[in-house]
Amino acid sequence: MEKELCPKVAKCPLFNGTLLKVPGAEESYKNLFCKSGKQKWSTCKRYMTSEKVGKCSDWILPNCSLTLEQIVSKMKEKGELPL
Repeated sequence: MEKELCPKVAKCPLFNGTLLKVPGAEESYKNLFCKSGKQKWSTCKRYMTSEKVGKCSDWILPNCSLTLEQIVSKMKEKGELPL
């Protein structure tokens, strides 16, 4: 049975090859998160951030060590979200 793709892939710069410039890195993230079914992509910090605030900054990777609350706070500090 084929795994379900993350519903955010159409607009995700990581999935579409415009975020990272490290050979193989994007493909690894895609296989670990985007293409591995809901159980995996629902743990992606990019997906979680987008669901919470409606967008995701390019500095956030799927396995970001920050909590969702820390990510939102940092986005506010950077002026990427209203305070």
